[in-house]
Order: sequence, then C-alpha cells, then structure tokens
Amino acid sequence: MHIPVLLQEVIKFLNPQSNENFIDATVGEGGYAMAILQYTAPLGKILGIDLDEESLKVARENLAAFENRVILKQGNYKDIDQMAKKVDILPVNGIVFDLGLGTFQIEDSSRGFSFLRDEPLKMTFDLGCEMSAEKVINESSLELLTKIFQEYGEEKNAYKIAQAIVEERKNKKITKTSELVEIIEKTVDGRHNRLHPATKVFQALRIYVNDELNNLKEGLEKSVKILDKDGRIAVVSYHSLEDRLVKKFYKEKEKEGILKIITKKPITPTKVEVLNNRRSRSAKLRIAQKIK
Repeated sequence: MHIPVLLQEVIKFLNPQSNENFIDATVGEGGYAMAILQYTAPLGKILGIDLDEESLKVARENLAAFENRVILKQGNYKDIDQMAKKVDILPVNGIVFDLGLGTFQIEDSSRGFSFLRDEPLKMTFDLGCEMSAEKVINESSLELLTKIFQEYGEEKNAYKIAQAIVEERKNKKITKTSELVEIIEKTVDGRHNRLHPATKVFQALRIYVNDELNNLKEGLEKSVKILDKDGRIAVVSYHSLEDRLVKKFYKEKEKEGILKIITKKPITPTKVEVLNNRRSRSAKLRIAQKIK
C-alpha cells in the first residue's frame, strides 16, 4: 500500500484519540484510515468514502484487520452528511480529504487519467457516470473547450488547443489518451517547460467531467455541519484551484465564527518526502477547527 501524502502532518493536526470517530472522505487504498484507526482503538470507528468502487476493494483488503471499526461506502463526498447519518457514526471528531489521484487510478484503472498511458478517454471516478472525457472532447463547442481548459487547467494555450481538437475531430472521433496527447504536442511547444504540455488539459478535463470543485465546496459545507465542536477538518490539495477554494472556505467560516484556521499558511511536504514520492511535490495541507 502506498503511503499517503503528508501522513505524519495529517495525524499530528487531526490528533486522533482513543474511541473517537473519523471520516476519510476520499479513502482510496486506506492509508490515512489505517493510521487513524491505530490511534482510536479500541472502539473508535472510521467511515471511508470513495466514488471509485475499485479503490474501495483495495481499501477493504488493507483494512480488514480492523473488522467492524471500519465502514466503507461507495459515494460522493458531497453527500457526506447523509452517509454519516445512515451509518450512525456521529458525532465525528475529524474529517480528512485527500484530493489527489490514487496510485491505482493512475497505474491500473484504464480510465485515461494519465497522459503517459494509452487508455480510453473516460476520466471518471464513478464507473456508473454517463459523462466522460471522450464525450466532452468530441461534443463540446470550441468556446466550451476553451473555457474548460482556461478555468480548470489555467492553460494559457487553451484556445489554440481547443481549435486543434475541433479540427482533428472533423476527420475522426478522438477516443484515446494518446490521440489527445498527440494533438496537444503538435499544437504546443513544451520542450522548455517543466510540465508535460498535456498536464493542464488532462487536469481540466478530470475536474470538469467529475464536477470536482462544486462537489468539494458542497462536501466542505456539509462536513462542517456534522463535525463535533473542537473537531478538525484536514484537506490535502494538489493544484491552485482546489487550494484557493479551501482557503476561501476556511476564511468565510472563520469570519462567521464557526471555524478557526489552524494552518495560517499551508503545510507542504519535506524534501525527503518529495524525493520518496514525486506525486507529493505539489501537495498543500490546510487544517481548521470547529469552534461552535
């Protein structure tokens, strides 16, 4: 099992204690959940939520030793309040969100999350989702594609790339990640760039297809409502759009006197962690505590 990003820092600030209940809103392979459960013995429970049923299968195996202290549910964290009520885990002392892609999703899901693999253009966490990156790429207007790449990818060549996609799909449907990467590489000179030229477009498509930013806002709102007084919420984000949203949300709730921001500046991984796990390099952790 891969070690979650900023694990020690998340545990330090959530500060799980014996018999407390927690929610891992993006349980993935179960890394954070396993660490939390070790501190909340003998009776503390954790609700692990994930949109991806395949990830939940891995988590089930990894957390099997904790037996009935683990409740795993397939679903969207925007429904976190309803899911918590259904499984009778309230009050909740802490909630963690890790907004990154899991190793499984990048390496084994065959859903097109990575531009380094030749896979179908799906990019959906939920296997039952009708929306797909293929649908967006082949059916969206030039204007909408430009907007998606600009807003969700902060891609400066958004119009140019969208134009190239629209031209290419006149000849044939774009169905594979490799086809999309080829179009982007032909359109944008990425030789002097630290990032692969397809990075921001793939990020934008994933966010749009899964409605990630709206779901996050809703998930945070509902998390605060079910959090016990003095409970903490921890969010690990990986790009500026998510981080800005979390920062703004915490500030709004602090003004309302509901939350107290614990991390005035986001916590980032150490050099050692980045060396051991390159995917952690852009991670930012923000923590807040419920005060009423």
